[in-house]
Amino acid sequence: MKCRLFFLLPVLLLTVWTSTGCWDRKEIVDVAIVMLTALDEGQKPGTYRAHALVANPIQLGGPAQPSSGSSEKEPVAHIVTEGRNIDEIRFKAERILPRDIETSHRRVYIIGDSLARRGIEEVLDQISRNPMNRISTLLTVAEGMEADKLIDRQVTLETFAMEQFRELAQRKANVPSTLKDYFIAATSPGQQPITVSYGETGKKVGVTGIAIFRDNKLKGYVKGREAIALTALLGGKVSDSIAIPAPNAEGELSLHLKQLKVRRKVVFSKGEPVISFDVKASGLIMDNRAQLDLSDPSMIQKLDKVFAEEIEDTYRSLFQRLQKELRADSAGLGAMIYRKNPKYWKRIEKDWMEMYPEQTINWKVSAQITGVGSVGAPIFLPENEVKK
Repeated sequence: MKCRLFFLLPVLLLTVWTSTGCWDRKEIVDVAIVMLTALDEGQKPGTYRAHALVANPIQLGGPAQPSSGSSEKEPVAHIVTEGRNIDEIRFKAERILPRDIETSHRRVYIIGDSLARRGIEEVLDQISRNPMNRISTLLTVAEGMEADKLIDRQVTLETFAMEQFRELAQRKANVPSTLKDYFIAATSPGQQPITVSYGETGKKVGVTGIAIFRDNKLKGYVKGREAIALTALLGGKVSDSIAIPAPNAEGELSLHLKQLKVRRKVVFSKGEPVISFDVKASGLIMDNRAQLDLSDPSMIQKLDKVFAEEIEDTYRSLFQRLQKELRADSAGLGAMIYRKNPKYWKRIEKDWMEMYPEQTINWKVSAQITGVGSVGAPIFLPENEVKK
């Protein structure tokens, strides 16, 4: 028995020794955690200039950390390198940093306007080949400016610029704009990718619209109410303020768009696809500048009709821009045809971008005002001034 214990003891000690610790661990002070990357065209043709915001772990969460919205400097280091490709840029940055670059925690990737128009196919290829890059990273475009100018703008409330970009995209824009979303759209038959776009709003950063890509090149932007319409078409949750004209009277009413849902349908008639969209909208009246009597049901019916006409006009304007000006199938009309009839799509796939601008769309739009507030007419108006 004692002999068995004598031989068992070294085995147990060896097991404990081999099962403790982590063979590939790195101390936090040895890692340069990249939180945001801004990529622009380089000074020489065909090159890139990258700006990386690297977290300083010593300042994170400590007593010296600035409060949200503070004008003090962010707890990050701003690293700038230039090279012929992403890999060369990375190794140049490694030579000037005393720590190992770690990109698996990066949340935001910003592409400058001029680089996006030149094309980002090479950039996306190099990003996708590195397993350390997360495809959940937010991909955005700096509208009308270089990406590095965007990250220098003042950040509102958030400690880090990357949190500002991420929160605006996820909580406000609701545009499918991660690297994963881009790759799926770019490789789906009959679909062109989009991203959220940012720009200057005063001296601060804000969402400006949706960047439209075709063949991995930026073709333009969709903004305002058209961007809201495209977001809803792609399944995103939307909320916006719409001014609608008063029926048979002067003035406007402000309406809070609460819901905008779109149902797609493709049928084949005489061998050709017929695409239809069924749009349903609802909203709340937030002000009555036209001084209408909103307690009258017939007035609400008239406003519902005007509301529906405004939504339909917005969608027609959106597709006029997508089909005729940008010539990008961002709404996925081709994808609808592919899912309905793959054999037909296979025959027309090569010619789709020539057919796309002439593809007709049938619209069925219904809109409903679900609330007018606690009173009908403005309570400060005499009865004889209320418009019936």
